[in-house]
Amino acid sequence: MLNNLFKKKITEKEFWSWFEKNSEGYFQLDENNYDLLFNKLGLQLSKYHKDLTFEFSVEMNQGKREFIISAEGMVSAFPAVIKLVEEAPCPCLEKFNIVAFRQRQNSEQEIYFEDIVLNTKDIFFTYREDKEMNCLDIVIYIKGYTEENDQFIGAAFIMLDSLIGEYDVGVKLGEINFEPYQGEKEAQSILNLVSLVDKI
Repeated sequence: MLNNLFKKKITEKEFWSWFEKNSEGYFQLDENNYDLLFNKLGLQLSKYHKDLTFEFSVEMNQGKREFIISAEGMVSAFPAVIKLVEEAPCPCLEKFNIVAFRQRQNSEQEIYFEDIVLNTKDIFFTYREDKEMNCLDIVIYIKGYTEENDQFIGAAFIMLDSLIGEYDVGVKLGEINFEPYQGEKEAQSILNLVSLVDKI
C-alpha cells in the first residue's frame, strides 16, 4: 500500500493545485522550516517526474520570488520541465515568477561546491564543432583538477549552467571531457564559450 502511494503519478494540474494551496510558505521561506517545506515540494515534484528538482531565489524581483524548475541537466527530462512550466496558472501565482531551467548569471563567477572553490579564471576549454549534431564537443581544463576528485566536475557543471544556462548546456554541448590544466596554448577562457554557443 505504501509503495503504491509513492509511485502514484500526478498531472501538471494536480501539481500546481497543490502548490497554490501551499504557496504562501514558499513565498515567505522562513529558514526555520526550510527542510520541511523543501521535502514536501520535492515529494510532489517527484510524483510528477522523478528527475525534476527546484530552486527558489533568495532575493525578490519586483515583489516576486523566482521558482526555478530544473532537470539537473538531464536532457531526457527537459520536455517534462517545459510542459510543467507551460501549464503553470500564472494569474493565480502572482507572487512567483515560474522559470524553466537554471538561467544564465553574471559572467565572472566563483562556484562553491562541497570542498571546491572554482573561479572562471581557473577553467579553460578547447572545442570541436559537430556539424551533424549541431553542437560543440568540448574539453574542459581545470586548474588543480585530478581524476580522483570528482567534486571539480560537479562544480564545473554548475558553472556551465550559470554561464550559458541549463537548457543550452543540454542541447548545444555534446561530448564533455575533463583534463587538468597544464598551460595548453590552444585552450581559451571558459568565458569565451558563451559567444560560441550563441552562434549555434
